[in-house]
Amino acid sequence: MSGQCLVCSSSDVEHFCKAFDRVRDRRDRLWDILRCRRCRFGWTEPPLPESEIADHYPPTYLGDTQRMIEEFKSGKLQRSRSWRKEEEKVSLVEQYIKQGRILDVGCAEGKFLWALDENRWERHGIEFSTNVVNLVLSEIGGLHLIAGDLYANQLLEHSFDAITFWHVLEHLPDPRRVLRRVRHLLKEDGWLFISLPNLDSWQASWLRQYWYAFDDVPRHLYHFSSEALRTLLKETGFSVEDEIFFSRIVNFHSWKYSFINWSESTFGNRIPYYCLKPFLPGLQLMESLSGRFGMLTTIARP
Repeated sequence: MSGQCLVCSSSDVEHFCKAFDRVRDRRDRLWDILRCRRCRFGWTEPPLPESEIADHYPPTYLGDTQRMIEEFKSGKLQRSRSWRKEEEKVSLVEQYIKQGRILDVGCAEGKFLWALDENRWERHGIEFSTNVVNLVLSEIGGLHLIAGDLYANQLLEHSFDAITFWHVLEHLPDPRRVLRRVRHLLKEDGWLFISLPNLDSWQASWLRQYWYAFDDVPRHLYHFSSEALRTLLKETGFSVEDEIFFSRIVNFHSWKYSFINWSESTFGNRIPYYCLKPFLPGLQLMESLSGRFGMLTTIARP
């Protein structure tokens, strides 16, 4: 298999699997997932040209923002399971830093920012969708949102106490350049939180093309292992403080839909999935003990 690893420059590359765009149910186009045998970093081939990336995000990709805002204002959202994921993120961040100026990259409608205490956090977000940003700013106060990307001029160097990437880094072209930019935006005593699917996980290794994280191909341009992410962080001026199994809710969701993908694709129904469903908590426990969990969160500092 030809190609060269973006992270370690190795030419020892394997074909991991093929995947299609399950979000848009585009079974007519298959994408190759290649993986470096040395550092376990992966990438989608052929890569999407930067000029075409936005075209692969359907209008419904971020969900119904207006409905989300209304549910947040009424308090309904705060009683939902999806809100628990935002509270988990807040709790994680505040184990390391209690307050300050925070930037959420790829913030979508900003649920994570909504969950932060506005009395302790100056809440900033970057989101590519101008429509979503304008709608949120018109409905919810106390937020500083920018429609654009991480290279926006409004973002000042060494001005943030914390920067978060909740399943976003894998969507962005040139992760090395992205992390260099983050290094300049963070204060010298700042914190970086990166959460993403782990290509070196049991889920990925066992389920291959059915793995839930591959549903977002080709929008997932890259597929990270712990080693590959550590290498990139070190090269760009960061020290890894911690690697944790987070979030268990998201990780279990990934197991569930990976097996549903396998069951429906192989048997045309969900019966095999329902037979295996009682064993999923045990699988999650074993993968957590092995360290090869499906969802990886890395905490780093300059």
